[in-house]
Amino acid sequence: MIEFKDYSDKDIELMKDAWNDVLEDGVAFPGLDLYTKDSFKEYLLQQSKVTCMVDFDVLLGYYIIHPNNIGRCSHIANASYVMLKPSRGKHLGKTLVKQSLIDAKNLGFKGMQYNAVVANNEKALHIYDSLGFIRVGIIPKGFLLKNGTYSDMYVMYKGLDDI
Repeated sequence: MIEFKDYSDKDIELMKDAWNDVLEDGVAFPGLDLYTKDSFKEYLLQQSKVTCMVDFDVLLGYYIIHPNNIGRCSHIANASYVMLKPSRGKHLGKTLVKQSLIDAKNLGFKGMQYNAVVANNEKALHIYDSLGFIRVGIIPKGFLLKNGTYSDMYVMYKGLDDI
């Protein structure tokens, strides 16, 4: 049974490994440097919310939410999503994103903005499109893929009034 819960210390190592898997894949997250357990724990503490998706207490994936910017722009959220490798391809991503939108609204955010959705990340784009995100703009060759080529990336937005 799929449930959502706050992360705990016992989850951090697995969450860190899953985040690093995405970094090593080199096709979705902009970062290059892998996290240690301590540096990842510090990163999680900087977030507005970190929520895990579990099935009978087995971690499937998680998301982080934080303001997309500061000051007068801090009412717009940003989120990152991680599915653990065994959970990928099981059509759980949309459930994860939908829950993050609910949490963002409950935290008082007015919208969700993604700054760097890689154009060839078709599964993510399908989820975001199906949930009513709009493609605000495209940044040509804005993302350096692991193979050394560049991909376009989208800026995407969804207001949270209808959540």
